[in-house]
Amino acid sequence: MLYLLLTLALQPAAAGPSAQELWRAWPEERYIDTAAPCLRPAELNTALSALADAHPHRLRLTEVGRSYQGRPIHLLAMGSGDRTVLLWSQMHGDEPSATPALLDLADFLLSEAGGNAAKEILEVLTLLMIPMLNPDGAELYERRNAQGIDINRDALNLATPEGRLLKRIRDEHRPMLGFNLHDQNRRTAVGDTGRLATNAVLAVAGDPAGTLTPGRRRAKRACSAIAEILAPFMPGGMARYDEDWSPRAFGDNLTAWGTPVVLIESGGLPPGRDLSELTRLNFVALFRVLHELARDDLAGHGPELYDRLPRNNSDAWTDIAVGGGHLRQPSAPYPYRADLAFDVLRDDRAAAGCAPGHSARSRIAEIGDARFLGAGRWIDAAGGTLLAPFVAGARGWAAHRWLNRDSLSRLARLGVGTVRWVVKPRRLRSAEAHAGQIERPGLARIEVVAAPAGEPWLRLSGPPAAPLSAALADVVVALLGQKRRGEATGLSAGELLDRLWSTGGRQPPRPHLGPGRPASFLLLSPAPEGRIDPAEAALLSVWIDGVEAVAAP
Repeated sequence: MLYLLLTLALQPAAAGPSAQELWRAWPEERYIDTAAPCLRPAELNTALSALADAHPHRLRLTEVGRSYQGRPIHLLAMGSGDRTVLLWSQMHGDEPSATPALLDLADFLLSEAGGNAAKEILEVLTLLMIPMLNPDGAELYERRNAQGIDINRDALNLATPEGRLLKRIRDEHRPMLGFNLHDQNRRTAVGDTGRLATNAVLAVAGDPAGTLTPGRRRAKRACSAIAEILAPFMPGGMARYDEDWSPRAFGDNLTAWGTPVVLIESGGLPPGRDLSELTRLNFVALFRVLHELARDDLAGHGPELYDRLPRNNSDAWTDIAVGGGHLRQPSAPYPYRADLAFDVLRDDRAAAGCAPGHSARSRIAEIGDARFLGAGRWIDAAGGTLLAPFVAGARGWAAHRWLNRDSLSRLARLGVGTVRWVVKPRRLRSAEAHAGQIERPGLARIEVVAAPAGEPWLRLSGPPAAPLSAALADVVVALLGQKRRGEATGLSAGELLDRLWSTGGRQPPRPHLGPGRPASFLLLSPAPEGRIDPAEAALLSVWIDGVEAVAAP
């Protein structure tokens, strides 16, 4: 706070804190420390009451309605200007990034940490904020409300109490501008640039023709301002949201009713960046754009920057891509050139640390040509071969003595993705409980089945030995054991792989790697056109459901 106040004292009164100064100040000035995905309605209500107590007579906190399940919905009002601006967040319960930013902004303005700029905003504008329009959805971290309705598609029916409330607030106050604050798919790209869209903006149209009214022109200028404000923090990360007219949506209808709407969609962050930065970006953008709106009605910004922004592209980004390899599928007649791209499906709450029981999972997004996809991580297969993991078998309840995380980790690193554990029916529940206790991402998965189910060709009687080398032939010997090594002798590479993939049934193994399936695969060293020689091909890495196999914790 002291640094910011001293800095402001040296600046012209009208300028206010720069975007960079707001960015630096936010970690200390933020009002809510809870990560946005972890903020539940009860905690928000407590924070709102405390915020009102901290700013008596300046902040007007009102319960303006209740959700379908009876949770309170609050409106914050501040400022005394004759130009009203409405801001609302989390009409989708699982899109929370801007919710704490509104409280951060309110406290920052009312404590006048922003100096003369804060005073100017509050003298020229009246700000109305609904931090959490859909508390029922937020409680469950789900998009829709408790009726199962998407509130943002309820502008015409008004079947939801939350939708009726939003329209009533709009009709009572007739704001000159609205800010509709959302989160979009974290893997949306900026056009065909291969960059993640950290934010997307939209000056929402009020009719199918996209008529450029004076109000919508103002919304476009606001979008241009936001793009310029945030450019230093995420270079190249701003996109333009889909401009197609949506006749059921609130943004489109509010614009038609006379309140032009600016949509801000918080998106994805480059690897290594914390989710809290999305809240931080909202705080910086909203303070600066509100100040420019109050100071000169955004006169320094035209619509041109907004109009030049690349469109959102929802099919151009993946978390991890493995390029330049050949794919060898079970029962396929030959390997073929194919990239493999996949996403790691980690809930935002797990990333923020408030859903520890949520395990990451994966989904293959592309098999084929991934060269034009942006990726958080690109792995060059350099002519290597991609294979589905092997299937191993274990028999009898006694196997629980050695089926542990260490052995499953060692098996995974040797290419085993599944251990089919056959037990007597009376032991099924105990075996399933044991498997559930030791399951972890990146370890071979245990599939418990009742006898007399068939056993895979690769049968285990204990933990695997360490291979003499990474060569596929030595890996197979380590898995089979010395007594059975002769069973692999003389088999062609195709025959050997088909046996390693066999689940013990009569049907030949089916293709394992395809769009929508878990990203579990092996990467072997390069071979001409994917032709595998077990004595020469080396096992380079193994991925089990999107996690690279490593030593057990």
